[in-house]
Amino acid sequence: MVLVDAHVHMYDCFSVAGVFDAAAVNFASAARSFKRGTSFSGILCLVEGATERFLAGVRTQRLGRVWRGQHGYWELEHNGCEPETLMVRRGNVQLAVIAGRQLVTREKLEVLAIGTTAPLEDGDPIEATLKAVHAVGAAAVLPWGVGKWLGGRGAIIDAILADPQWSHVFLGDNGNRLRYGREPERFAAARRAGRAVLPGSDPLPLPGEERRVGGYGFAIDVDFDPLRPTAALLALLQSGASYKAFGERAGLGGFFGKQLALRLAQRQHVA
Repeated sequence: MVLVDAHVHMYDCFSVAGVFDAAAVNFASAARSFKRGTSFSGILCLVEGATERFLAGVRTQRLGRVWRGQHGYWELEHNGCEPETLMVRRGNVQLAVIAGRQLVTREKLEVLAIGTTAPLEDGDPIEATLKAVHAVGAAAVLPWGVGKWLGGRGAIIDAILADPQWSHVFLGDNGNRLRYGREPERFAAARRAGRAVLPGSDPLPLPGEERRVGGYGFAIDVDFDPLRPTAALLALLQSGASYKAFGERAGLGGFFGKQLALRLAQRQHVA
């Protein structure tokens, strides 16, 4: 079984070991819920924004190659097969960290590019952005965000979903969406059209949010090439393989509390 968190950030306010500790605990909990014990492969899809530098920090050794967690040391393992993949291990627990980007288009919509180290740019129109992501062989995901699919921007999303040339584009759900009520109608419409909706935790840039990594994602019960996890995951997504979501989204108090904390943090940063 492959367990995937399709929307991960490694913000400066996070503990690196804390991210991996949380992923290990949350993935193990998901595996137990599927009655798989400890038999799983864990994948974190890292989608770095323009100011995020975790992968660069690891590759230049600025962030080191060993991180002390709560239950031992996480070590970076050499993986010469894929430039898009970092493998980390603590004892018998191994995680694949797959490179990617979170892009902001000219329309202020987000596009995730999963499985690439290419220098993709922010600020282009959404169709140009999707073409660029597809050209480098990455999976393109339109992630749900608070208020981002309303009004004119929602109409742009609808136009993308209705255009056959973008049939390879996925939608993204995330753990910041309220767990109560109905899901967005676009998710249901996408599934009816055979388009996957990929869940991910999407931790916010707030201290302690790293504990949510691995807590919301999806599971695919397949044989998996552990030496080429990025290529294997992209092939699985393109094949339309069925999957099961796991984990929980935000509760009412947590949702509004974190949105307020995020806006206060943004104001302090601007000031």
